Amino acid sequence: MWRSRGHRGDALEMLLDMTHQYYHQLKLCRIDKISTPVKVVAIDEGGMITKGFFEKKSTVDFLGIVQGVCVAFDAKETNLKSLPLQNIHEHQMDYMSDIEEQGGLTFIIVHFKFNDTFFLVPFDVIQTYSVEGKRRSIPYNAMSERFEIKRERGGSILNYLPALNEYVKYKTEAKGGSHESI
Repeated sequence: MWRSRGHRGDALEMLLDMTHQYYHQLKLCRIDKISTPVKVVAIDEGGMITKGFFEKKSTVDFLGIVQGVCVAFDAKETNLKSLPLQNIHEHQMDYMSDIEEQGGLTFIIVHFKFNDTFFLVPFDVIQTYSVEGKRRSIPYNAMSERFEIKRERGGSILNYLPALNEYVKYKTEAKGGSHESI
């Protein structure tokens, strides 16, 4: 079945939406899906949008707050044994960099379909591979077990908060200070 490139991560995004609803019920965080701004040009008699265009490039897929810390992240899925860097756009890198500069946490949650594993990929790891210029992707074997994300509650929840806590520790270790978990 042919699918447009724009819907490749829909299954992962739906899983994350369910996760965020669950987290919100537990009062752990508030994370919202960020929609791409669309300018509606034409609507048919039944109210169906028949013509429209994207007003501007989107930022990342999700934005919110976890225990007082701003988080912004994108969701990516791949059938490959690597995460192609071409799937991470320059405007997304710029946005994540801005959030990081303001003290927020940015990352990508990637689903490797070949073995059905999920990982949190820290922004600085993405930056390192992007800046080097030699690589076109981040290989699966570069994924840290520390940031692996497990499904829970019968597979309906992608519990990434433990990996996010590890990310906070990782960032603090890189700065040489003490850490507090989220």
